[in-house]
Amino acid sequence: MKINLLKKIFFGISILLGVGLSAQTVTGKVTDGDLPLPGASVIVKGTTNGTSTDFDGNFTLNNVSSDAILIFSYLGFVTQEVPLSGQSVINVSLIEDENALDEIVVVGYGTKQKSLVTGAISSISAKQIKSVSNQRIESVLQGRTSGVTVTASSGSPGQGAQIRIRGAGSSGNSDPLYIIDGMKVLGGNLASIAPGDIANIEILKDAASAAIYGTEGANGVILVTTRQGRSGKIRVEFNTQFGTQFVNTDMELMNASQFIQYMSEAGNTSVVDNGYDTDWIEETFQSAPITRYDVNVSGGIGKKTTFYASMGHLDQEGIVGQENSSFNRKTFRLNVTSNITDFIEVGFRGNYALSDRVGVVENSDTRGVIQNMLIIDPLTPVTYPTEADVPQSVFDRSNDNGVPVLRDSNGNVYGYPSYSTGEVVNPVAYSNVMNRSLNDDRYSFYTAYLKLKILEGLNITTRYGRESAKNNFLNTINPYYISSEASNTALTSSINKFEGRRWLWENFVTYDKSFGKHNFKLLAGYSAEDTDFRTPVSLSGPAGNQQVNEVPPFFDNLVSTYGRLSYDYDGKYMFEGSVRADTSDKFPTANKTGVFPAFSVGWLASKEDFWSEDSFLDYFKVRASWGQNGSKNNLGGVSDRTFIISVINGLGIDYLGNAGVQISNFANNDLRWETSEQINFGVDLRALDNKLNFTAEYYKKTTKDLIVANGSLITPGSAGFTFSPFNAGTIENQGIEIELGYRDTTDGGFTYGINANISTLKNEVTEIQFVPEGTSLVGAGAPQNADGVTRFEEGQPSWYFYGFETNGIDSATGEIIKVDTNNDGTINNLDKTFIGSPHPDVLYGGNINLGYKGFDFNLQFQGTIGNDIMSTYHQPSRPITNKPLHFFNNRWTGPGDTDATFPGAGNVISSYDTDLVVEDGSYMRIKQLQLGYTLPTDFANKLKLNNFRIYVSLDDFFTFTKYKGLDPEIGNFNFNSIGVDRGFYPTAARAIFGLSAQF
Repeated sequence: MKINLLKKIFFGISILLGVGLSAQTVTGKVTDGDLPLPGASVIVKGTTNGTSTDFDGNFTLNNVSSDAILIFSYLGFVTQEVPLSGQSVINVSLIEDENALDEIVVVGYGTKQKSLVTGAISSISAKQIKSVSNQRIESVLQGRTSGVTVTASSGSPGQGAQIRIRGAGSSGNSDPLYIIDGMKVLGGNLASIAPGDIANIEILKDAASAAIYGTEGANGVILVTTRQGRSGKIRVEFNTQFGTQFVNTDMELMNASQFIQYMSEAGNTSVVDNGYDTDWIEETFQSAPITRYDVNVSGGIGKKTTFYASMGHLDQEGIVGQENSSFNRKTFRLNVTSNITDFIEVGFRGNYALSDRVGVVENSDTRGVIQNMLIIDPLTPVTYPTEADVPQSVFDRSNDNGVPVLRDSNGNVYGYPSYSTGEVVNPVAYSNVMNRSLNDDRYSFYTAYLKLKILEGLNITTRYGRESAKNNFLNTINPYYISSEASNTALTSSINKFEGRRWLWENFVTYDKSFGKHNFKLLAGYSAEDTDFRTPVSLSGPAGNQQVNEVPPFFDNLVSTYGRLSYDYDGKYMFEGSVRADTSDKFPTANKTGVFPAFSVGWLASKEDFWSEDSFLDYFKVRASWGQNGSKNNLGGVSDRTFIISVINGLGIDYLGNAGVQISNFANNDLRWETSEQINFGVDLRALDNKLNFTAEYYKKTTKDLIVANGSLITPGSAGFTFSPFNAGTIENQGIEIELGYRDTTDGGFTYGINANISTLKNEVTEIQFVPEGTSLVGAGAPQNADGVTRFEEGQPSWYFYGFETNGIDSATGEIIKVDTNNDGTINNLDKTFIGSPHPDVLYGGNINLGYKGFDFNLQFQGTIGNDIMSTYHQPSRPITNKPLHFFNNRWTGPGDTDATFPGAGNVISSYDTDLVVEDGSYMRIKQLQLGYTLPTDFANKLKLNNFRIYVSLDDFFTFTKYKGLDPEIGNFNFNSIGVDRGFYPTAARAIFGLSAQF
C-alpha cells in the first residue's frame, strides 16, 4: 500500500514537473505590416488562455505549452494560426481582410457596412497602392477594378489619364466626378494629391450609388479618403523611391538601305546612300531618372485630437528630352480631427501643391516631336560628325534668315533633314533646343467641418471647402530656319495665366434608428457652390506684347437639395432610395433645375433560416438598382444668352472705318440636362470560410439628351456666328463585370492572394439629332482625311474611326482595292465608312500577392481586348518620309505578288485614310513585378524602428500586343480622338528601388 501510494505521488509530481518544464511565457508584437494593432486578440487554440495587445501592439502570454498553436485575430483582418514550435517570441503581421462582411465603405455623405451595400461599389485600399510608382490617382486605378478604363493621355511626366467608368457616356467629356475628403475637385488638379496620402478609394459605378451627387454623377464618382492620425504617441513614416525610366517597345522603322530601296520603288531615285543610318527611335529616347520622397507624421494630441501631416517631393525626367519633358511636384498636407466634447467634433483637411511640368510638343500630326521621329528619313544624322560635314545649304539658310544654326550642348550642329521636306525636323533638336513649354501650377485645397451629435443617432454636419488653382503657361520658340514650313526667325514667347476658384458649402443631417430588427438611416442635405474660371492676362509675340480678348462672362453656380433613405430588416432585406435636385446657371431659365432619383434593393439570402450552415457558400447576396444622374461637364455656361463683342484678338472690330460689333454665339433656350439612366443587377458571394470572394454585375447605361459643346457642327458657314451647345442624341453602354479573389495562409505561414477582374463593354450611339439621316458629327481631324478620322453616328460606337474599307492589294498594279460601300460603281469619299472602334470589348486586370516570413511578392497586370488604334502621323503631302518596318516587309513588290498586304511604295499614300492604318490595339501589360523584404520586428526594434521594408520593382516593363506602334495604351487629350495615334509619347518602363520606414 505504501509503495503504491509513493508511486502515485511520484508519478503525479513527474507529470506536474513535465508540464512545468513544457509551459512557457510567450511575447511578441502584432502589426498590420506597417503599424501596430492595439487590442488584437491572442489566444491559445483549444483553451481560454488569451490576452490582447497593448497600445504598441505588444503582448505577453503565460503558461503556454511549447507545442501550442496561437490564434491571432483583429477586426477587419484575416485570422492567423501560428504554431509555437518551442519559440518564445512570436511577431505576426496580419493581412487586411478585403472580404470582411463588416468592413466599412465610404459612400456619398457617409459610410456604410459593406454587407448592407446594394449598389455597385468597388474599393481600393492604401495597402494596394502604397508602393506603386505611379504619380497620379488616375494611373493608380488602372487594372484594379472591373468596369473602369484608364488610358494615359500621354506618357510624358505629369500628364494625366482618361478614366471611363462603364464606357464613354457622353459625346464629349465623360470624366467621372472626383470627391476628395468630401470636397469636389477639378479633374486637372489630381496631380496635386500624392498617392502616399490616400487611405482608400471607392468607385461608385452604378446610378443608384452615384445619384446622391445628381448633376455630376452621370459618369460615375470616385471618392478618395486621405489618411488620418491615430491617437497615442507620435509616429513618423518615411518612404522613398528612386529608379530609371526607359522606352520598352518593339516598334521598328525602315533603316537606311530599306528606305533607299523603298523610295526608289516609289520613283524617288534622288534618294541615295549618304553614309548615315540613324535609328531615330534609339536616338530620340533616353533613360531618365525618377525620384520620390515622402515623409509623414501622425498621432494624437491628448485624448481628443488626432493629426496627420505629410510632405512629398517628386522629380521625374522624361524619356524624351529628359529635363525638357519633366515633372517636379511638392505636396503638403495637414489633416486634423478633434472631439471637443462628446457631442462636438471638428475637423480640417488641407492640401497645398506646387508643380512645374516642362513639356515637348506632342499630340500633333505635323508638329509633334514623336511624330517627327517616326517620319524623318534615316539618312539624316542626329548631329554632323564635324563642322566640315555640315551641308553649306544649312549655313546659307540660317544666314539668309538671320538665325543661328541649331547646335547641341557640345556645339555640334544638329542634323537637318537630308531628304524629308516641309514641316519635318530633327526630333532630338526639336525636343532639346527648338521649343520649350513650362506649366507652373499652384494649387490649394481645404475643407473644414463641424459635426454636432445632438441625440443618439442624430448628427448634423456643416462643411465648407475651398479650392484654388493658378497656372502660368510659358511657351518659348527659339530662332531657327529649316524650311519655309519649319522656321521661326525671331525668339517668340507666349504667356497665358489661368485662375480657377471653387467654394462649396454643404449642410446635411443623418439619423440612425432601429426598432427591433428594423434599421433606418436618413440623410437630408443642402449645398451651394460657385466656380469661377478666368484668364486674366495673355502675353504673346517676340516682345511679350499684352493681348486682351473680349470674353463673354462665365457663370457656374450650383444649388442642390438631396435626401436618402436606407433601410434593412435584420441585415437580410435592404432598400435604399435617394433623390437630388440641382439648379445650375449653366442651363436656360426654363431648364435650370434637374431632378435625379434612384433606388436599390438587396437580399442577403445566406442569412435566412433555411440556409445551411454546412454550405460551402458562407455569404450570398443579390441586389438590383435603378437611377438617373446628370451631367454638365460639356458646358461652359450662359448657353441661353447671345453676346455682342467688339474686340477680337486684341483688336477692335472695324467696318469700313467704323467701330463695329459682332455676335459671338447664338442662344439655345431649349438646352436640356444630359441625363444618364442606369439599371444594375449584382450578386456577391463568399465561400470556403470566406477565403473565396466573387462579385458579378450586369448593367445597362443609357445617356439621353447628349450635350455637344461645339455648336459650329450644326451652324451653317454663312451664319456669321456659332450656335450654343445643343442636345445631340442618345448613347447606350452595357456589359458584364466580374471580380474574383482567393486569399489564404498555410500552416507554415505562407500567405497568398489571387485577384482578377474582367468586364465587357458595348458602346453604341442609338440616336442622333440635328444632322441628316445617314450622316454624322465630324470628330478629330488629320492630314490624310479632311473629313475627319472619327465620327459620331447613329448605330455605331461613339467617335468610331472613319475611312475607306479595303479588300486586299491588286496583284497586277500594287494598288489598294477599296470597297465600294454604297455600290454606285465609283470610289469616292461617299464610300468612307466604319473602319474601327477605340472602345475595348473586354477589360481585364488582376494581381497575385505572395508572402513568407519577411518576404513579399506582387504581380499586377492589366489589359484590353477588341479596341482598335488608328495611326495618323503619316504625312500624305510629304512623299519622302520614313515608315514603320511592316510597310516595307509586307509591301507589293511587283506583278504577280499575291502575298502583299500593303500597297507598292508608289501607292502607299492612298493607304493613309484606310483600314490599313487601323490595327488591333489589344494588349496585356505587366503593371508591376515587385519583390520586397520587411525586417523582423525584433531586429527593427533594435534599430529603433517599428517597421522597415525595402523592395525592387519593375513597372510597366512587359507589354504583350500585336500593335506595331510604340505603345498600345493610346489615350489622347480629346474625347473625340481616343485611340488616334498622332505620334504618342509612350508610357515609360520603370525599374524602381524603394524603402519605407516607420519610427
